[in-house]
Amino acid sequence: MRYVTRDVTYNTMDKNHPPAATVVSGETVQIQTELNGGSWLQSPEDRWEPAKSQGPNLCTVVAVEDAHPGDTLKVEILDVKPEGLGYTGFAGWRTPLSRQIWPNDWDVVTKTVTIDTEGVNWSPRLKLPLKPMIGTLGTAPDGEALSNYYAYHTGGNMDVQEMCPGTTIYLPVCVEGALLHVGDVHAIMGDGEIPHGGGIECRSTVTLRLTVEKGYRAKEWLRAENEEYIMTIANEIKMKDSFCGAARELIAWMRDGYGFTPQEAYLLLGQVMEARCTMLHGDDGPFSPYICKIAKKYLRPAGPDWEG
Repeated sequence: MRYVTRDVTYNTMDKNHPPAATVVSGETVQIQTELNGGSWLQSPEDRWEPAKSQGPNLCTVVAVEDAHPGDTLKVEILDVKPEGLGYTGFAGWRTPLSRQIWPNDWDVVTKTVTIDTEGVNWSPRLKLPLKPMIGTLGTAPDGEALSNYYAYHTGGNMDVQEMCPGTTIYLPVCVEGALLHVGDVHAIMGDGEIPHGGGIECRSTVTLRLTVEKGYRAKEWLRAENEEYIMTIANEIKMKDSFCGAARELIAWMRDGYGFTPQEAYLLLGQVMEARCTMLHGDDGPFSPYICKIAKKYLRPAGPDWEG
């Protein structure tokens, strides 16, 4: 198994980034990830402020041999281990959403916490469960660099809690080697990620298995799955458009992979689809990733029985 350090990180997804390592298809790799805004957090006494951030969402980059444009990079998330310190925080004056939720004149609001194998030590009386997930995960685009601030058709800053151990995500390969960007791990994060930086941001070591598959099956947005669900993720400027994009991709997957007609899939999702916005930072977008998912127990082998 290859081990990749966080010595070199980037705040964009770019086809020109030299990878920290190149692995073969099917290889398992352990990747050190940096804190979303850089290495400033060194002790429980350190406190975040905007000037300390070197982000957005610094990522380690790994290439995969024989990954060519038009292929799929199958990323199996095997493990995510947060390190012992984390923080959450925001600056009220640059976070319009905080003022929409609660009128305020807040300046910097922040908290530093310690993390151990039993959870996040929020306070002497409150311990949060450990639910580590990868916030930023994507392949390099064939074109200009894309900021790690956002999410795109190649992945990026999705902040989807399901990007955790046990999940496989399928990413498009747009450049030679795919150039997978990995970073922005959270020890735990709530829906909507309020405040900006609302998860417990931390350094980590993630363990991934990276496999190249020929061709790309997704129609428009991103597909992922775990033992229980198939899932789709979209990010548009408007939340409603993100929801529609993710739902449309889910219907396409049900049609192509499970033999549903679009009409049948649409009707069934009306009863059993689960969906939510995972990150909402304001209405000046693009900041509203949406996940839609359906439990595999509702999916049958190919052979439609729609009679409408």
